[in-house]
Amino acid sequence: MLVKVVRRLTLEEVNKRIREFEKEFGMIFDEFEELFLKKRLSTEMVDAYFKWAGLVHAYRAYVESGELDYVVDEMCEFSPKEVALLTPKRLELLYGLADLRIESINDLAQKIRRNVKNVYEDLRVLKNLGFVMFKKSGKRNVVPETLVEEITFLVR
Repeated sequence: MLVKVVRRLTLEEVNKRIREFEKEFGMIFDEFEELFLKKRLSTEMVDAYFKWAGLVHAYRAYVESGELDYVVDEMCEFSPKEVALLTPKRLELLYGLADLRIESINDLAQKIRRNVKNVYEDLRVLKNLGFVMFKKSGKRNVVPETLVEEITFLVR
């Protein structure tokens, strides 16, 4: 099934994509930007410039403020097994993460009135799908965050 996912990238994904651009073009962004400013890029390379620039600017904003905000719109082919992983309880978790202010997995489980072990297992599945990330808070707390802003199932 074709699935459109609008989600925030993690810092690791942003860094990986920046490195891929550096490898593809054999230079750092500032050198590539210089070519853009001197109008020495082909039309295809101008598209790459804007994508690369968005990633670099998002990374620099993260360094300054500690907040990363880079959203991508992806079309993914989900197997029937992957679609089956999106159970009503897991979708409820995504809604809860988007709507509630939480301090830990235990806090989330209490607020949505579910067993903490089951919540943790469901969050791991959602993490493997790229829909959730975990952030450390303090010495022991792990805070789940949703990366997903929109999921659309497309029937072909």
